[in-house]
Amino acid sequence: MIRIGIECEQLEGRRFGVGHTLAQLLEGIISVPGVERRYRFVLYFKSEIPRDVFLAHSVFEKKIVTGGLIPRSFNVFYHIVLPMRYFIDRLDCFFFPSYMLPAFFAGKAVVVLTNDVYWEAHHGTLPWRYRFSYRLFCWWAARRANMLMAISRFSATELERVYRIPDSRMFVNPWGLESIFSVLPRDEDYRKRIAALKEKFRIAGDFFISVGQAFPRRRMKEALEAFALIAREYPDVQYLVACQDKYDPPVLAGIASRVNKETGRNAVVFTAQYIDRTDLPYLMNEARALVYISSKEALGLPPLEALACGTPSVMADNALSREIFGEDGFFVNHAQDPAEIAKTMDAILKRPDNIRKILEEQAPHLKRYDWNEHVGRLLAVFDRITGAS
Repeated sequence: MIRIGIECEQLEGRRFGVGHTLAQLLEGIISVPGVERRYRFVLYFKSEIPRDVFLAHSVFEKKIVTGGLIPRSFNVFYHIVLPMRYFIDRLDCFFFPSYMLPAFFAGKAVVVLTNDVYWEAHHGTLPWRYRFSYRLFCWWAARRANMLMAISRFSATELERVYRIPDSRMFVNPWGLESIFSVLPRDEDYRKRIAALKEKFRIAGDFFISVGQAFPRRRMKEALEAFALIAREYPDVQYLVACQDKYDPPVLAGIASRVNKETGRNAVVFTAQYIDRTDLPYLMNEARALVYISSKEALGLPPLEALACGTPSVMADNALSREIFGEDGFFVNHAQDPAEIAKTMDAILKRPDNIRKILEEQAPHLKRYDWNEHVGRLLAVFDRITGAS
């Protein structure tokens, strides 16, 4: 029996990027026939074990490892307790999905590492304590982990360059797509759900959408300025911006208010709250386009999720976008230029035939982002590291 530890603190409480992908990974593991006869996954939590149905599977052994005499501090949990549990629980390997290797870890490890985290650590606007942790412990992962998992070829190339990682210690394993993202039937349930969501967000007709954490590298400021340039020409089109403002200081609410004042209507709907995961596929299906113009990303799931829903995306024209979506797309050459972004948004509103063509060209690329394939590649790496293959 191969015993693999997994750091699962990101599953606790409200889930964001790592938490969502980790949940999908664990669901993918239990779909492997007979997985419990070969592996035991020991899941480590800081404060609580979530109630997800998939966690009840016999392949998982779940442990809360702080509390009592051990402080429920992330640093204690991550850098002291987890390295100790490797030996106490007689693990064969540890999987760390949160980009870092603990300070005192001395066992075998696979670490997810991304180029955008490197960028945030060295050039971003995160508080200094987070940037310092990422600088130090991502570097430690790059130096010490047995294998590093990148989620795109572009990201792997960037990581190999900035950390000088040999190719033999890096493998590319793209995330899969959550099954809830698909082209939904336009039935009565869909119509009622959309009507309720539009009422909730005060959307009257057509709309663009942006979601996620609005780091400056994701160009939300420029996207809002771009929409301001076309908002008067399209009085029935709105822009739903459901993003946490990560600018320092925050700027998005102010820009949205200015655009609405200039247009004399609720042209931009800005909410700093994340859209509920079960609502997002409906809004993705209904939107004219997703706007996600990130200049630095490791993969960027939202445009793939939009594509699975039959919706195009406005994206930065870079090596990653071309790797994922091929040669056809609504690409922006200069992500810092609101005028070029506005031109691309305008093209989506005016040329529906072009949208269909681009979606048809991009659709085959979705096959590469499958959780069963992802899990299979990851299990093969665990086998190799532990000597089981």
